[in-house]
Amino acid sequence: MPFSSGAARQTGAAGQPAGSAAPAGGRILALTPAGSLVFAYPDGTHVTTVRTLGAVGQVVSASPDHRYLSLGYGQVAIVRHGPVLAAYPTKMSLSWDKTPVWPDSFADHERRLVMLLTYGANVSATNPILLTSIATGRSVSLGVGDQVAGDPQAAGAFLSVAAPPRPSAAVPRFSQDTRIELHDAGRPPVRLATAAALNHDLGQSRHLPVALIPYPNQSGDKIAVIVQPTAGSQQAGMVMLTRTGRVLGAVPARLGVEGTPAWAPSGRSLAYASNGRNGPELRIWKIGGQVATRPFPVTSGYHWCLWSPDGASILCTAPGNGADSQRWAITRAAGGVMSGVRGPGFPVAWLP
Repeated sequence: MPFSSGAARQTGAAGQPAGSAAPAGGRILALTPAGSLVFAYPDGTHVTTVRTLGAVGQVVSASPDHRYLSLGYGQVAIVRHGPVLAAYPTKMSLSWDKTPVWPDSFADHERRLVMLLTYGANVSATNPILLTSIATGRSVSLGVGDQVAGDPQAAGAFLSVAAPPRPSAAVPRFSQDTRIELHDAGRPPVRLATAAALNHDLGQSRHLPVALIPYPNQSGDKIAVIVQPTAGSQQAGMVMLTRTGRVLGAVPARLGVEGTPAWAPSGRSLAYASNGRNGPELRIWKIGGQVATRPFPVTSGYHWCLWSPDGASILCTAPGNGADSQRWAITRAAGGVMSGVRGPGFPVAWLP
């Protein structure tokens, strides 16, 4: 057996019986605080530990169609029916100075990984970016950038590209990231948006220094861009674009986008945590401007969400690998009660 059963959890969050979460099918693949992968039902019960891969560290991302996992340093696992995980025989050279981008590591229909060349140092705004074939191990350069996400439909990546510092008479002032670009191998870079334009879309000063963080949907035809002020305590806004740069919608900073937005399997809806007018809440934005909201079961911590394979349910948790990542909230996308349950770790993927 590629994985064996651990002790099944038969209770949910404190004061809630197992199964009190919104009904949902499939299995959640989660990363435990110890760095191991486990499967569990969406209500946190029936936990099984993956034995074949051992400890995989704390950086794991799933490909858009959940067929593969990036385990860090170029290691790849394949998801088989069952579900079953097994190491995938790639020809990529493993190296301490390269790390896959997160959470969108894969590009070109899962055929390539987007890697940052870090030289063992912290990631900076000008890290070299490599696009590496999983099958051959060959790499091509995509230039340099700050925040990076793989392009699901082509051999490339969405990049936030930093502007050089602009000195002033007083202190150096600069916008950490000035534009979002699409870099596909063998093609000229395509500028999708500048920081000034995105600030304008959000109704804030064009000159506000911001960091830009791209999150493409599963097909790569749309991209959500987090617009995060680099100074002070201002909250982030978000602008949704097509891959050609056309604006589809915007979430102003006053609504407080928190953490990582999650695209629905259809690519037409986006779930994200928010500091709303009435406290922390899950917000679901649909193309056309429709927004649904519902409060989280506890007051804070939810920054990461997953959609079920059928797009009917959403599971959210806190980032990281501590106790907060074991506090899951699950709800139906169409409405209803959001229930809190205790999971085995940080949810990486929701598999059929």
